[in-house]
Amino acid sequence: MILKQSFKNHLIVAEFTLTTTLMFAGAWWYFEFDPDFLLVIGIFQSLFTIPALYLHIEYYLRNRGEEIEINADEIIVRKNGKEIKRYSSDELEDITVYKSASLDKGGIPLSALESYHFTRILAKNKDEIIITCLLAPKRVEQAVKQIQGVEYFRFKTLFATLRLKW
Repeated sequence: MILKQSFKNHLIVAEFTLTTTLMFAGAWWYFEFDPDFLLVIGIFQSLFTIPALYLHIEYYLRNRGEEIEINADEIIVRKNGKEIKRYSSDELEDITVYKSASLDKGGIPLSALESYHFTRILAKNKDEIIITCLLAPKRVEQAVKQIQGVEYFRFKTLFATLRLKW
């Protein structure tokens, strides 16, 4: 399985934010552009959109130009088309998935933040491979589960920033 960023992946991950923004814009139009409505909805929308925007930028910058190929027995990391690392499964220490509980088994995210999730793969030499949802929306966990013989953990969180370490 080859994972890389694409415009489609960005849209899939930002779908919740885009949808709610359009709905609120429609409601603002319905209420004839009432400034009080805009203030209330603007504050509400900002509380969820700004943290989601932060995660989107953080994930984009972390995986910009990367392509990660995952097989049952190895991971190949390429940057701008050039292979930079290759790890066999016996060189990997553990895999940790950071995501919201609402994403389990077809759950529905209740906020834009819950659409963002990532996986940290730690090699025995302490190198890290980060796979964000911008590389594989809705398939990050599926992609790493095919790696054989590596300890696997799940960490449930609402705000899945790359600064989390578990």
